[in-house]
Amino acid sequence: MPEVGTVSDHTWPAHRAPRRSPVSPETIAFDFGHAYDPGRRAEPSGSHRSFQPRRHGRVLTGLTVVISSAVGAYFADRNGLLDRDQLTTLFGFGIEQVSLTGHRFTSDTELFNALDLSTAHSLASFDASATRLRFERLPWVQSVEISRVWPGQLAIRIKERKPFAIWERADGSELIDVTGRSLGPVKRDAVIDLPRVAGDGASPQAARLLAVLDQYPAIKSRLVRATRLADRRWTLELTGGVRIHLPADGEATALARLAAEPRAFALVAVPGQIFDLRSPTKIAVRAPAASIGAGG
Repeated sequence: MPEVGTVSDHTWPAHRAPRRSPVSPETIAFDFGHAYDPGRRAEPSGSHRSFQPRRHGRVLTGLTVVISSAVGAYFADRNGLLDRDQLTTLFGFGIEQVSLTGHRFTSDTELFNALDLSTAHSLASFDASATRLRFERLPWVQSVEISRVWPGQLAIRIKERKPFAIWERADGSELIDVTGRSLGPVKRDAVIDLPRVAGDGASPQAARLLAVLDQYPAIKSRLVRATRLADRRWTLELTGGVRIHLPADGEATALARLAAEPRAFALVAVPGQIFDLRSPTKIAVRAPAASIGAGG
């Protein structure tokens, strides 16, 4: 798992690779400078002069270039001279720079590989929809905004998923988000202030259980682990060895019945107590074995 750090804002030149050969991160000279910020406001002008004619001229020039590029690419392709990317780049619309903002846990290498500039060397052939899908397949990426910045820049803003819990499995532990999606491995003994769940089927059901426990801070604040058994029901493990066996259905109702019995609910703070709430009509509380022997 990557170390928690500041959100990365990276910009690098997107040097064009030879056709039919993959682009590797090693071919990129990374420049960790100021990334493009689409929300940045323009600097105030010193006067109120209107630049509309010049701006219209630039627009017309740009349209002329685009139309000329399209026509030229069509005829060039028919004659086998230049392909669309080469011709578009010739007119100044190649992908010369890529900026990334918003990512913390996803590496630049993963994002660059998902960008896949080996198949698109200019803004004319760049497929934003396909690129977005590749980005969103990465574990941490929740969504991505891709903007073309003419003439030759891509501005990419990443929104990452938030860690919600730790899912302990027989072969290791993983961070998961609120939907149960695995975000990546984590050391089993890592000190992370997140709830822990275990067992098959625990990952997609964790959010629903923890939402119920939010109503009972006396239980949730002592929660060590929630274990899913046979993907049917939960057992809550609390500090002091306290265990609460929940039914397969109606966890919220079962905990409400426990909370409605002040004497029984107070035992949640007593080490070693075992609660069985699987019966719809009664609450079974078993004291620690040592306490039973001492009283007996």
